[in-house]
Amino acid sequence: PIIEEIAVPFTEETGVPVEVTLIDYQDMREQIVVAAPAGEGPDMFIGGHDWLGEAVENGIAAPIDLGSKAEDLTEVSLNALTWEGTLYALPYAVENVALYYNADLVTTPPTTVEELTGICDELGDAIENCWGVQGGGSQADAYHNFPFVSAGGGYIFGFDPETGFDTTDVGLDSEGAIAGVTALEELVDAGYIAGIDEDDAKQLFLDGQEAFFMSGPWWLNTWDEAGISYGVAPLPTLLGNPMGPFVGVRGFFINEFSESKAIAEEFLLNFIATDDTMLALHEADPRGPTWIPTLAAIEDDPVFSAFGASGANGQFMPNVPEMGSVWEPLGNQLMAVRQGQLDAATAMTQAAEQVRAAVGG
Repeated sequence: PIIEEIAVPFTEETGVPVEVTLIDYQDMREQIVVAAPAGEGPDMFIGGHDWLGEAVENGIAAPIDLGSKAEDLTEVSLNALTWEGTLYALPYAVENVALYYNADLVTTPPTTVEELTGICDELGDAIENCWGVQGGGSQADAYHNFPFVSAGGGYIFGFDPETGFDTTDVGLDSEGAIAGVTALEELVDAGYIAGIDEDDAKQLFLDGQEAFFMSGPWWLNTWDEAGISYGVAPLPTLLGNPMGPFVGVRGFFINEFSESKAIAEEFLLNFIATDDTMLALHEADPRGPTWIPTLAAIEDDPVFSAFGASGANGQFMPNVPEMGSVWEPLGNQLMAVRQGQLDAATAMTQAAEQVRAAVGG
């Protein structure tokens, strides 16, 4: 709706109509890879920074020059959407998971996993599930389970600020990664984390039958509309270390194959990259802002302070094309642990071997 609203004055000023097409985020990536080179893709599209390397190498993303607008964007968000020194998207949101808690059941949010399980022990039969973490039912989910991998020191690919990601250095079978997933295995075995998917975990939280739910800001409107009492806290420590979530940056890309790139860039710079639009985008679909004036406008918001603190412990999702070879094997192996089919060491060893084979490392 926000883009449609700002399209009206844009069309009045330029005479160019704007058509907004809504596509499921998970499906959009595959569709654009096929449609863009055939001249059938959109002039602009929204994507995550982890898609950047693939989009650039496939020739889909056009370079963008933000000019002075870059001064109003956080440096970290610009870096996430920069590939080999060139910016390819206008960042508009940062997102990561944190710990939702039912404020009717939990007075003080836990700072450690030991405190979290202790709260659930006290609640006993008053709840059906202690901690909702998706990816343990019928649908694999590497994204939401990665904080367990990172808590022990695990990582996807090695990273050096000077040279970027080293895809020959796969950290999924490192000692730390196995330790973190072993802790997850133990929490599952002890009954604190059920074998559950997103919809069931969400519903239990809405029904007051789940004390904690690990997810992102995309659920805030759902909680508010339902009128439930909730709070948000950074992810607790595990094994004495912070649970580091994946941190993602979303941005507006321009299709390199578009015949209207100049017009698309005008729309991007003069109608989207503004104080009013960036604030409206945040309010319509709350996520961590990248626009510095929007950050200033919500600086006293405790919810986004918690998400920000959680994200500060996180790892940016690798933006290299090889990341596309990680999601399925890692998600499937973690789901096998969640379902009691594999122990942590076996699962993470297999995940690492499958990723190395896929990326040729």
